[in-house]
Amino acid sequence: MLFRKKTAPRVYLDWAAATPLLMAAKVAMEPYLKGDFGNPSAIHAEGQVARIAVEEARVMVAKAVQVRPEYITFTSGGTEGNNLSIFGVLESLLLTKVEPSSEGGWWGYGSMTVITTKIEHPSVGEAFAALERRGVRVRYVHVTETGKVDLEHLRTLMDESVVLFSTALINSEIGTIQPTRAIHKILHEAEVRHGTNIFFHLDAAQAPLWVNCQFDALAADLVTLDAAKCCGPKGVGVLIRSRRCSLAPVAHGGGQESGLRPGTENVAGIVGAAIAICKAQEDYQNRAERVQTIRDAAIAHMQTELPQMLLNGPSVSKVSKARLWTQSERVANNINISIPGFDTEFAAVVLDTHGFAVSTKSACSGAGGGVSAVVLETTADPARANATLRITLGPDSTFEQIKSMTSILKKHVDQMSAFIAQ
Repeated sequence: MLFRKKTAPRVYLDWAAATPLLMAAKVAMEPYLKGDFGNPSAIHAEGQVARIAVEEARVMVAKAVQVRPEYITFTSGGTEGNNLSIFGVLESLLLTKVEPSSEGGWWGYGSMTVITTKIEHPSVGEAFAALERRGVRVRYVHVTETGKVDLEHLRTLMDESVVLFSTALINSEIGTIQPTRAIHKILHEAEVRHGTNIFFHLDAAQAPLWVNCQFDALAADLVTLDAAKCCGPKGVGVLIRSRRCSLAPVAHGGGQESGLRPGTENVAGIVGAAIAICKAQEDYQNRAERVQTIRDAAIAHMQTELPQMLLNGPSVSKVSKARLWTQSERVANNINISIPGFDTEFAAVVLDTHGFAVSTKSACSGAGGGVSAVVLETTADPARANATLRITLGPDSTFEQIKSMTSILKKHVDQMSAFIAQ
């Protein structure tokens, strides 16, 4: 195993990729890694201690997001939660719908239409690609240049075959916050018009530290959270579902998690996840307002120092600090820029050697640089999409840190410009 020698303090600016474990979560997890290690499905005392811990964690999360505990399912993270949501809805429909389709023949994959965007996280985008290979009709709604769902285009895609719409509450690359209530209204109008059910799934992995995650506020049927993105342990997620939404398991085995997610529960991870999600939601608005102030000043400074840079995603000028959740179009901690004509993967490596951790795009989109599918879709500019940097702040990030990072980035860009000009 290789260990990086620490020669100077590091500045971590990749909070959209991973977050440090909250001390309170670590402390809560420790008993279930040592003495209370029983299997929560066992009937003996050790097993029942573990079962109680899982159910208490479920109640904690349910209170934080304002749903009944039976509508909380623990998963291995955002990716599994997204897949269980998407495939689980369709598999449930296949099991329960037996009447002939309007096109003739029996109702099946080919009778269903699902809708998403082309700027989703791979755990959603690849799931939809897999559905398409099975014969499901996939429609892609347009997005604006800021990454928001084009509501008028979405309205035109609605017909009686649509069963699911899925998008991210917060885009993991450019930080766009989707107008979920407006989306819900369009879906509901189509349901009434066609007499059907259209389920609304939100990938909210990036959300708990920064926005309101109460279920009713999101106006969705399915919401997936990832503890690793809000100072919880990696490998644990939460799927929240509405009363009207039935799911079928997509993996088969034991009857854990009400039959939806077979396999022995990660007791320590679930306990830590519950603590992290609850702590994240307790003070999300003050945290977001504080970080947003730093972020906005940082963007202004970067634009002065790097006049060739382009800001990707929503403008920060439209944000109202007084009404952060209702009016903000960009999550508080996100800065995504392009420097067309420059190798930003190389720039990220240079910053890393100087102690600054940033990324070029979503970590799950593949290591290293390359084109950002999100920026390409929103800007239609290949040069811009091939030269992105994603800088995501944490609760304790400072303007001085961004200022120092910008100084190094500016020096690198100036050196590369001089080299190109030779």
